[in-house]
Amino acid sequence: MVDIKKMKKKVCLLGDASVGKTSLIRRFVFDEFDDKYITTLGAKVSKKEINLEYSKNIEKPISVNVIMAIWDIIGQKDESARRVQPIYYKGSNGAFLVCDITRKETLDNIPDWVTSLFKITKNIPVVILGNKIDLYKQAEIYYEDLEVFSRELTVPIFLTSARTNNNVNQAFHRLTELMLEVSISDDN
Repeated sequence: MVDIKKMKKKVCLLGDASVGKTSLIRRFVFDEFDDKYITTLGAKVSKKEINLEYSKNIEKPISVNVIMAIWDIIGQKDESARRVQPIYYKGSNGAFLVCDITRKETLDNIPDWVTSLFKITKNIPVVILGNKIDLYKQAEIYYEDLEVFSRELTVPIFLTSARTNNNVNQAFHRLTELMLEVSISDDN
């Protein structure tokens, strides 16, 4: 009989407005995509259950049932938004830093997002997403640009598209694995 370990994890998606945070969540949780843009006000929480086999740095592989609370955080830069955003970071176990590859400034703002996050959460697992790769002909950000931040933060990067579902599941699974590494190493 296989032991199944159950865990609850809070994940935040951070990044400027219109980078595709809501669309990535909708694609991952419901396997849907909608072109309509709706500004997130405050934060919206979705849930998704993931089952993984985990074997890194442990004697015997385990099955893990992870219930993820996925927080879609407001991306606006105005002062009132900046005051409330850190409130939503509390208790986070992992985060995505999302930029839109067609808008260079969204990558330039990633350091501000990570600084704000780490003030509240300390050093939690993070993955950088270069989103909207289906619009590659309009790209202002390339993989090499993302690698600069990846090396600096020592975090994985994924090029994603909520529209085509490119790398969305892979990115969420990778972040889940990173959060499990932290949980399991804390248990030992």
